[in-house]
Amino acid sequence: MILLNGQASDHLPLSDRGLQYGDGCYTTMLSNHGVLRSWPLHLARLMSNTETLGIQGIDWDLLTAWAESVSLFQKDKAEVIVKILITRGSGGRGYSPQGCQTPNVVVSSHPSPAHYEQWREKGIQMGMLQQRLGLSPLAGLKHLNRLEQVLIKQELDALGLDDGVVCDLNGKLIETSASNLFWRKGDNLFTPDLSLSGVEGTMRAEVINAAPGEGFHVSIVSAEPDVLIDADEIFITNAVMGLVPVRCVEKTFYSSFLACRAITLRLSA
Repeated sequence: MILLNGQASDHLPLSDRGLQYGDGCYTTMLSNHGVLRSWPLHLARLMSNTETLGIQGIDWDLLTAWAESVSLFQKDKAEVIVKILITRGSGGRGYSPQGCQTPNVVVSSHPSPAHYEQWREKGIQMGMLQQRLGLSPLAGLKHLNRLEQVLIKQELDALGLDDGVVCDLNGKLIETSASNLFWRKGDNLFTPDLSLSGVEGTMRAEVINAAPGEGFHVSIVSAEPDVLIDADEIFITNAVMGLVPVRCVEKTFYSSFLACRAITLRLSA
């Protein structure tokens, strides 16, 4: 199901700035039997991202109603992906957003990938990827320009791995191809600083908030890949797949999924 500004449609005008310049943002979440998971976090992120980008004129109550409508349309399904995409709308040729008064909001539903359940149960294999993420004033935002992630996925497909660890131009750990990264040493849980690169995921925020309740101290750090060799545990997160344990990175294997299991149970309660 696809709604464009509340109406069934699968067409955007060619002049839309999301198509022309990646001018917009989006969020992706799970719907469980018609109920949007963690909707307040996703709504807050959309509000924050559009404010940063200077996109105005969105009726947030109406957007919420559209999202709930798409979610309820699939209420017979245990897990469905709901994606909300906001563009600045259509404008004249050129980068200037002047004259763009009416943003476009696309709400769509999609099947949840079948392999995620197996990933959550058995863990995944990862490698270190060569593609780097640039440093950007838009770090943290889930904006529509995802060319870096396209190149990362292209490299990942060639390697045949489940996922891969990505660093920024300074060689600092950032994330994976489409997920946030966590590693544990004892009762200390670490995740990369995303102030210069990467996307601040909603599930990342949930883990950071939930971990202290399970006895883990969380630190947001700038670190190089070597720290993963000495880690007791690694897991990755995003709003659709939840928490997924990592069995190995390159030739380093991990047998403990302590924090991942504990926090997953807390978030599921």
